[in-house]
Amino acid sequence: MSIKRKTTRTKKVKQKIKRTSTKITKNQSDKVEKRVNKSDPFKPGDFCYYIDANNKIRFAEVRSAHVHEETGEYFYQMIDQHEFRFLTAHHDHCADDKAELKGIKRK
Repeated sequence: MSIKRKTTRTKKVKQKIKRTSTKITKNQSDKVEKRVNKSDPFKPGDFCYYIDANNKIRFAEVRSAHVHEETGEYFYQMIDQHEFRFLTAHHDHCADDKAELKGIKRK
């Protein structure tokens, strides 16, 4: 006859992930290069503000610029500087200043 032992389960402790601020710092905003002609495309390596899918203004680095074959409009592949995720944005949704994007909504 075997003896049953009663054991208690130990709770696993989850490590807390440190939250980072999503505010754009002065160092990041100083990296934005002002373009003279606003219709000129961003170059790879430039930093800009963009409107995300939730109509919030975010900050990103442009990785590459592409031209749409049919319409000739610019699209950018970017990396968000807070969440570090890749995204694609249209030229109309990108700007040098936050103020330029105020009141603009994505459709």
